[in-house]
Amino acid sequence: MPLTPPEAPDAPPVAVEVVLLRHDSAEGFTYRRLVTALSRGMSPDRAARSLALLNGDDDTHVVHSTSWRATPQGCITLTYLVHPDPTPDRPGTPLLEPHVIAHSPRPGHPTPPSLEMDHVVAHAVRHLAFLEGADPAIATHLATHPELVRSLRSLPSTAAGEIQYA
Repeated sequence: MPLTPPEAPDAPPVAVEVVLLRHDSAEGFTYRRLVTALSRGMSPDRAARSLALLNGDDDTHVVHSTSWRATPQGCITLTYLVHPDPTPDRPGTPLLEPHVIAHSPRPGHPTPPSLEMDHVVAHAVRHLAFLEGADPAIATHLATHPELVRSLRSLPSTAAGEIQYA
């Protein structure tokens, strides 16, 4: 039986955030961030693809949901990573510290007290690194970008939320 969410007329707004990722062996990771409100009746995946200007038949880009977070205003933001950036000529933001992991110092309060966009993007990049080793379709896509794969493999191998047992 498919899961259908209950109707909630007063549900908080949902935003779809797209991180358009680029990689250059000399410059490292760069990204652009685009955001849109999720329209009623539109799937988040479709909203992400539309925001990135990808048509429905485009299979030359990775489009993957990497995280979600609540805003202080009570909204929910769904983050998607898109690779490669469909318009790489537009100005981007360098991701200076892809190794930095945002965390909360209090175990009962999981939201980091100072979450920055670079933390969200670094998480998305580490998520992509995990998928490169775990998802055959994404690994096939990334294999055409060997410098990116090399950089992804240099990141810590444990993604946020991943538990390793001794």
